[in-house]
Amino acid sequence: MRPLAGILVAGMLCVAQPPLIVDTDAGADDLIALLWLLRQPGVRIEAVTVCSGLAHPAAGADTVLRVLEYAGHAGIQVYAGSEKPFRGDAAFPAEWRRQADALFHSELPPVKRKPSAIPAHVFLADRLMDPRQPVRILALGPLTNLGAATAREPRTGAAVAELVWMGGAVSVDGNVPNERSSEWNAFVDPEAAERVIGLGWKKRIVPLDATNQVPITPAILQNFEETAREWDSSIVLRLLRAGAESIRKGQYFAWDLLAAMAAVDPKVLTAQPMAVTVRKRPSERGRLVRVEGARPNAAIATKVDLSRFATRLQELLP
Repeated sequence: MRPLAGILVAGMLCVAQPPLIVDTDAGADDLIALLWLLRQPGVRIEAVTVCSGLAHPAAGADTVLRVLEYAGHAGIQVYAGSEKPFRGDAAFPAEWRRQADALFHSELPPVKRKPSAIPAHVFLADRLMDPRQPVRILALGPLTNLGAATAREPRTGAAVAELVWMGGAVSVDGNVPNERSSEWNAFVDPEAAERVIGLGWKKRIVPLDATNQVPITPAILQNFEETAREWDSSIVLRLLRAGAESIRKGQYFAWDLLAAMAAVDPKVLTAQPMAVTVRKRPSERGRLVRVEGARPNAAIATKVDLSRFATRLQELLP
């Protein structure tokens, strides 16, 4: 049984909010975030678009379809994006991508449903034009799909009520080896990040500055080991078990889950209006840099309400 307080909080926060499009690279933490969202009363996920990041888009879309099918949400449409970044050829490590491509392909049987034949960026370009149909976007990977959508159709964005993106690092070190100022989602496609951040949309960015405050600890893993019973919570447990070594080393954080929580419950974060730009030079590829004296173009998450985060984390458990 889910905590009554969590249900009431979620219900109150989700009333009258526009539907949500989840743009994801279908890694393990993305799937945890997606499963958390599917448990939220009043949150309607209109579509899932899969970008090139941890998983390749076709394999990632297949994983998302399986998860949605077995979670009882087969009506949510899935769109696969381009295999390449908006610009350049940067990518996550090949071994990470092989692991992400194979997530649940042995545990969950294939489903008959296929991703839409419409490419993700084409769907987004068309869907985001009409201000009479507002939608929120939760972006959990590189911003390739949104960058390509806005390049295809300059009018794209009139329907965007808000973009929440997990990406970048401002005042902390990055997590890309040999690029210690860069965060992976920004590093893979900084040109797309630069393009999207420069748009006049309402934006909240959840960088490593915030996610570093919410490690997934051995105690959290143990809690899931002892408590997970329902299908979706057992799936989360499997995903956490796969990262057990990183959890033990203190290297696993609630990256995408925190961004998903922020999209539903803004009070889980404190955000500061800020003008930022994206560096593209080799030593700082994807670094978010504050532009002093300029008009703010995003709200940058700087602090996490740890108590609120812990309460909402429990919503993944029965």
